[in-house]
Amino acid sequence: MTSLYSTFGLSQTRLHYNRLPDLPAQNGQPNPGVAGAFAGVSHNALIVAGGANFPNGYPWQGGTKVWHSDVYVLTREGDNYRWQITQSMDRARAYGASVVWREQLICMGGNDAQHRFADVFSLSWNPATASLDQQPLPSMPMPLANLAATISGHTLYVFGGESDQGTEKSLFALDLNATATGWQKLSDLPGPARAYTTLVAQLNGSSQSLYVVGGRQTTDGLTNVYADAYEYQIGQQKWVRLPDLPQTLAAHQAIASGSTDIVVIGGDDGKRLQQIEALNNRLKVQSEGTERDRLTEKRNQLQISHPGFVKTIWQFQPQSKTWSVLDTLPFPVPVTTSAVMWGASVILPSGEVTPGIRTPAIWKVDLDPAK
Repeated sequence: MTSLYSTFGLSQTRLHYNRLPDLPAQNGQPNPGVAGAFAGVSHNALIVAGGANFPNGYPWQGGTKVWHSDVYVLTREGDNYRWQITQSMDRARAYGASVVWREQLICMGGNDAQHRFADVFSLSWNPATASLDQQPLPSMPMPLANLAATISGHTLYVFGGESDQGTEKSLFALDLNATATGWQKLSDLPGPARAYTTLVAQLNGSSQSLYVVGGRQTTDGLTNVYADAYEYQIGQQKWVRLPDLPQTLAAHQAIASGSTDIVVIGGDDGKRLQQIEALNNRLKVQSEGTERDRLTEKRNQLQISHPGFVKTIWQFQPQSKTWSVLDTLPFPVPVTTSAVMWGASVILPSGEVTPGIRTPAIWKVDLDPAK
């Protein structure tokens, strides 16, 4: 366990990082981990559902991505944790969005190798029977993958993502106390469309707002990674541009911290990604031969030698509209995962630590008052 001092949306605090039990073995083999899984807590159990990985070789080795329907449940009694493998989801999928509401993990969208999905459903852990209950909810207005979602009160919001028509900037809302009314379309983001972004509900003064930070958009094999940030004022039903994050980020995580602040964890700054894409685009028009082999080797080495993703924790204070660095995480920080609140702890479950490489690690970050 590592501990250090920081300021994590609170007064001076001591952060403790614990590695919980890794995702359990599959077919007698160590679990490689998954990216893009649904994750959240139901009845004091952590649920990790679905996701994708490369179990038969990394991309530069010719390996193909595999989508999963497995659901893992981590239960705890005191300081003891135990994985349980329960019934699977009805189909393999990854890269959707998930939120927790009234002991339900609500899962939205995602994709597999062929399709994006619009359906929405909840997973609830029943500790008495050690089983999962899955219930349908109204489908989103369109199939979406790599979208963002949050809860404010009893309203579920989804934003952005990738549809069959391209990258989106739409914001939709569903009243979970009146699901028969269906999804309502709200105002589009005034900035560029994006996926791999965050949506967080937090107080700003006496009213709730939603916050979008960073994200990315890929067009014709080229990805733009963004640093811009926006607030959607729920009561006023309008978007407001905020000061940019000091660095570009995508596939990061964000949570509401304390009563006012937003905390952004990790992410991809896009620099190595753009180098890899540039080589991929050259390879598309390069004929067979020595130059193609050289470019392929250079592209593969950029993936193999990837330094890992951003380890910075950023804090945004809506009242002062300022960004500040809170900390640098001391372990390989996963992207395409979810920051999950489990009691007072932040959980970073599995995810991708370099291109194509997942981690089975489940990290628990405790924010304890300094002594």
